Amino acid sequence: MTTTTQCEPLAYPFEQPDGLEIHPIYAELRQRPPARVRMPYGEDAWLVTRYADAKSLLGDSRFSMAAALGRDRPRVRPVAVSGGGLLSTDGPDHLRLRGTVAKAFTARRVERLRDRVREIAGELSCGIRKSGAPADLGNGFAFPLAITVIGELLGIGQENHVRVRDWLDVMMSHTVTAEEFNKWNTMFAAYTADLVELRRREPGDDLFSALVRAHDQEGRITMGELMALAPVLISAGFVTTFNQISNSCYLLLARPDRFSSLLGRPEALPRAVEELLRYVPLPNGFAFPRYATESIELGGALIRAGDPVLVDTAAANRDPEVFDRADDLVLDRAVNPHLSFGHGPHYCIGAHLARVELQVALEVLLEDMPGLRLAVPAEELRWKTGTMVNGLHELPVAW
Repeated sequence: MTTTTQCEPLAYPFEQPDGLEIHPIYAELRQRPPARVRMPYGEDAWLVTRYADAKSLLGDSRFSMAAALGRDRPRVRPVAVSGGGLLSTDGPDHLRLRGTVAKAFTARRVERLRDRVREIAGELSCGIRKSGAPADLGNGFAFPLAITVIGELLGIGQENHVRVRDWLDVMMSHTVTAEEFNKWNTMFAAYTADLVELRRREPGDDLFSALVRAHDQEGRITMGELMALAPVLISAGFVTTFNQISNSCYLLLARPDRFSSLLGRPEALPRAVEELLRYVPLPNGFAFPRYATESIELGGALIRAGDPVLVDTAAANRDPEVFDRADDLVLDRAVNPHLSFGHGPHYCIGAHLARVELQVALEVLLEDMPGLRLAVPAEELRWKTGTMVNGLHELPVAW
């Protein structure tokens, strides 16, 4: 039965419980058709929480990301992110832009990076052990691992790692003012322009050099598209991976039996990583809206042409219709079709790289520090608030 009546929209995003739990209202919402929600800013939207509805929508070209341009899109802060990159295009334009960067993220090329990722992780692990306990596994291991890997892939020098992190802290903030956002965005645009000129003078075997060639020599992308691709690739390749590594380590160490169950079992890591990806609710009330280009029935609700729709993948990943013991972390889950990397045309282009980094990070920690444990009680850990990605301020450990 299709729902057409509208009740008062729910205030969204819902309050995030401490740690990595998700709000209990999601279990209720999955029992009924998509709900209407009201974000702090922008127009009202539909919220999709069921797995089947989410997967259907993400693979349906009638729900457009490009249509968000020029709209008062639903969002969590006053300032809206301008479009023009992978997350603001559909169809041929999206395929063209995606094809420009896809070669750097193929499974074959990423697998060739595995040894380098392991080398970086090993050096960081060695440094932590030499410094002695307690150590901050988040800022001393997860952060430098993620930023170094994506930095080398893109061609960003180590001297700029802190600058990139400071910029992203502002870009990911729910509470950033328009003035502060524009200030940092202008600064980063200037840095990107400098990097373009550097790669023109000194081209290398990095993705940014490939983007410059795609513009200057091949004419495949415009300069505006190049400038829009850079922040998406950096943020997607760093922020999510950094926090996912840190959050995954927290979940394993908060219950020592979880960490010990993986000791000496490298073959168990791929499944464990997939389950950690499913279980961690990484986005915090943040999703790029898709707009219905025609009236569409979805999960018992009539989505009218022009309506924006938000997909909460964290809720979909806990759907008991798809996942047995959906609210439990089951490290040896055999079948795990989670939506943490999305689905369909906008499936995360860096998914394989993220998997490799997570697998290698855990592999190195299990080998080098089999006695790893939290250095403080779990309830004393400080979780970030007012930001788009769930994570810890620090993760103090001993061994």
